[in-house]
Amino acid sequence: MGEADVGRRQAAYGPGPPMMASLCGEPPFLPRLAMSADPCDQGRNGRPLLPLDEARSRLLAAVQPLARDSEPLALDQALGRVLAAPICLDRAEPPVPRSAMDGFALRSADGLAPRELLGVVYAGTAGQSELAPGQAIEVMTGGTVAAGADAVIPVEQTEVVEGQLKILAAVQAGQHVRRAGEMGEPGQVVVPEGTVLTTAALAAAASCGADPVAVRPRPRATVLSTGDEVVAWTETPEAHQVRDANRLATALQLQTAGAQVLATRRVADEPDRLREAVAAALDASELVVTIGGVSMGKKDHLPEVFASLGVERLFHGVAVQPGKPIWVGARAGRWVVGLPGNPVSSFVMTELLVRDLVRALAGARPRPDLPLQACTITDGVRTRGRERYFPAQCSLDAEGRPQLSPQAGRGSGDWTVLARMNALLRVPPHTELAAGAAAHYLPLEC
Repeated sequence: MGEADVGRRQAAYGPGPPMMASLCGEPPFLPRLAMSADPCDQGRNGRPLLPLDEARSRLLAAVQPLARDSEPLALDQALGRVLAAPICLDRAEPPVPRSAMDGFALRSADGLAPRELLGVVYAGTAGQSELAPGQAIEVMTGGTVAAGADAVIPVEQTEVVEGQLKILAAVQAGQHVRRAGEMGEPGQVVVPEGTVLTTAALAAAASCGADPVAVRPRPRATVLSTGDEVVAWTETPEAHQVRDANRLATALQLQTAGAQVLATRRVADEPDRLREAVAAALDASELVVTIGGVSMGKKDHLPEVFASLGVERLFHGVAVQPGKPIWVGARAGRWVVGLPGNPVSSFVMTELLVRDLVRALAGARPRPDLPLQACTITDGVRTRGRERYFPAQCSLDAEGRPQLSPQAGRGSGDWTVLARMNALLRVPPHTELAAGAAAHYLPLEC
């Protein structure tokens, strides 16, 4: 690439990180895909569309984690990052036997005979070294159970009379005692490599004394929205224009999925400007997400732009509604996703496909299937030739079970439905469900 080309790219894209060497070597072979034979819905050139589950499978099989080095990160900064090395127990847990409740530690072999009461052991104190036959010691929850004792009897099953502990119920060996090492032994893996670090996982890491932790690099991403009708969301649009909310939503979805969004920008529907912007984004990022320009309109130039830049297509078009025109491909380990321009389509396909692409690039443990959950529905729905994901509001019924209310909208361009959804209701193709029917839904993560 000559200096003039560099100048044109910087003019189109703005200053950014320098060109990076390929991080993953040559791109994986992208095989010809076995398409669905459903004649009810066809893609470009009359070809049947790829089913969503096959699109996900092919995508996740082709993605390789980034080859960049891991980095140490403090626990309070690691939420949402992907763990690069397993976190293991540094000691037996618990290291000594502990009481599971407030009561009295004693020897079960002494039966119902009264015990000599020695004192009290609190959590955080070393406690009595050993109990002799006929002795007992009061112990609080989490307190150390003295050597020689093999059971704890609850306070309510005892009575203290003149320094003697009377036993009012039978005692079984091991009752209410957390034995040493029952949670795990030193070296046992607590949080596996590839885990996306949640609050719960970070709490477990802290309990192991693992701070800092090694985390994998975040995929660097660029978001490009296209369309001559699009203006910044901070502007007042003319009647023929729309605010660029897609760019904001997609960037935030990528961030919550674990990406580092380097830049977002709008690009006019002109092939040369699109090519310069995408080329510059590919130089800077491991993931380029474009919005609009991938369907069959006269200004949908992006598939040709991607091809001219050497991006090898993995698939174009998925048998799902909304989001059918999505384009996905790769060049030398860097990925390009062309999202549809309609707001609901763009949002839904990011949740169904792009979120897991980001996770895979970050080295997260694979999630081959969407984490669908069971529910009932409040209103009837039906589908034709494509699997459909309806924007929906999830709530709990009178028995505390999830129920989904499909949110009425006027097509995938009706952005107002985004404000009324917290889930996606999945309905298979050629299906009609009545109100009250069982179904499955995808909770939204952002």
